[in-house]
Amino acid sequence: MKTRIMILACLLAVPAGRMAAQQQTDPEQKATVQTQGDSIIIRKGKGDMRIKVYEEQLEDGEKKEVQIYEGVYLEKVDADKRTFLDALPFIPKKRRYNAYEPHCSGLYIGYSRLANDFLSFGASDKMVLDLSKSWEFGFNILSVYHNFKKNPHWGINLGVSWGYRSFNIDGNYALLKENGTSIFTAGNEETSYNKSRLRHFFFRVPVLMEWQQRVGRRKVFFNAGPEFEIRHGVKSFSHINGGKKKTVGKGMYVQPVGINLLAQAGYGNIGIYLRYSTYGLFQKDKGPEVSPYSFGVAWYL
Repeated sequence: MKTRIMILACLLAVPAGRMAAQQQTDPEQKATVQTQGDSIIIRKGKGDMRIKVYEEQLEDGEKKEVQIYEGVYLEKVDADKRTFLDALPFIPKKRRYNAYEPHCSGLYIGYSRLANDFLSFGASDKMVLDLSKSWEFGFNILSVYHNFKKNPHWGINLGVSWGYRSFNIDGNYALLKENGTSIFTAGNEETSYNKSRLRHFFFRVPVLMEWQQRVGRRKVFFNAGPEFEIRHGVKSFSHINGGKKKTVGKGMYVQPVGINLLAQAGYGNIGIYLRYSTYGLFQKDKGPEVSPYSFGVAWYL
């Protein structure tokens, strides 16, 4: 019972020990508390605190202090961290009311388009698409964000997404691979094409500057920045003469790496996006001179 009382007294004495330790300059600081002839010694080092309790005992007719308890308490370091791993988008995350909330992880789906040149939003006449059946789908695998000096309005988001994009070719046309180039070819009396499309998978790495402001229970946000795209699994398909779907070309001289401009805006967990490639889809002189872009909706998790 006496030991328990002494340990309790030791814990109550910790604040006093800390105050005494703050007045010393040596690396390992020490404070001693006397209680009814017994001693409590508190040593504070880097990152921990050691507490030893000694009790007076009678040995060979002499009073001696014998150690009866020792405890080590690790000190929690409150670091000023503003860079965070957002982990997988499907893992629930707790947010503080006024904390910065990145809009990068989630699902998105939208329409895919082809324009004649950079920042031209009209449909290309070099490769005509069925716009209602040309689309893309993707989801973020991982994201990291950095909040500037704990300011809840500004931050940088970086993510990794994977997805699929399909361009559905309209009319009696197909994209064929001939003589080292990809050629947009029309059908004839002997060969007809329908339901033709060009598709590829992608990995995308967006780097976005974001601004946000709480309005009511949720936040209005806007972010924009470059996005690096790695394309793979490129194939051209067509139904020839009404038959089954057939692969008519692979690779198709599509640029394996692209750089997009991405802009997103929304409220809460729902937003819209616009993505535009900064240069053509095909390698120089290897296919139609067209620039892809897309727009759609996103659900941020």
